[in-house]
Amino acid sequence: MFHLFDRLVLSVAKGLRTPRHVLTSRLMLLTVAFVWGATFVFVKAALGEINPFTFLAARFWLAFAVLAGPLFARLRRGGLSLGRAGGVLGAVLFAAYAFQTVGLRTTTASRAGFLTGLFVVFVPLLAALVLRRLPAPSAWAAALLAALGVALLSLPLDPALAPGDGLMLLCALLVAVHILLVDRLARRHDPLALGTVQIGAVALLSGLAAGLTEPLPVHLSPTVWGAILFTALPATALALLLQVVAQRRTPPHQAALLLMLEPVFAALAAFLFLGERLSGPGLVGCGLILVAMLVAEVPSFFGIHRRPPSHPAGE
Repeated sequence: MFHLFDRLVLSVAKGLRTPRHVLTSRLMLLTVAFVWGATFVFVKAALGEINPFTFLAARFWLAFAVLAGPLFARLRRGGLSLGRAGGVLGAVLFAAYAFQTVGLRTTTASRAGFLTGLFVVFVPLLAALVLRRLPAPSAWAAALLAALGVALLSLPLDPALAPGDGLMLLCALLVAVHILLVDRLARRHDPLALGTVQIGAVALLSGLAAGLTEPLPVHLSPTVWGAILFTALPATALALLLQVVAQRRTPPHQAALLLMLEPVFAALAAFLFLGERLSGPGLVGCGLILVAMLVAEVPSFFGIHRRPPSHPAGE
């Protein structure tokens, strides 16, 4: 018993000496989760006045315009290879955002947060089935704890399935695919350039979808403009670049668990801006999500280190 305690103390001490770049990557992903959690409040309010693809087009074109100028030299150096990689990421991300944005019109924000949050279960499942990369048992346990936490956080749930629920499940699946693709492609390309190209791809696809299926809006209220600005700048231009950069040093299942804090931050934003309060089960759910993050770190606490991610070409 005392030997186990000594090992735990020593491993905690080692954890406190985590390399600075690893801590920075995790803080980046926590920032992404915080910003994305806040977007549910803004997007839900805006979709009462603007069509979903038009909203996505405005959001991503603005984000791309802000990034493309300062990063033009990096984009040009990337060439066709960068364009292909960013195009693939952008196509997957567009589909995920399209399902989520359309689905938000026909389901509640809390239910949407739960169903979208199931990507944390899909990430290790896809890694095992498609990439033949079997995560440690602690990763599976952490994923299940996190999913349970999000479920409790979203209670009470309407037993009747809303029309948007199926779209949210597809969104969760595509978010998991996107996390795994970023894990692979961000190590081969300049992450800032790659993130900008994927944003441009989403902007292009959103614009095409809006032009083919939706009429142009005649008037946009301050609520809609505020939602566009918030989602375009902090939630897209900043957050997506942070995700690409951070995942170069973070395994996919750990990235998924850090991003799982999104519904916790969504609940906090709802409390601050909409006056919503967490129920008892919701507070338990928040605790489970935090426990899940600790469970994911059990192997490193006991000296079972994973092989570090390979460095991108040219580093």
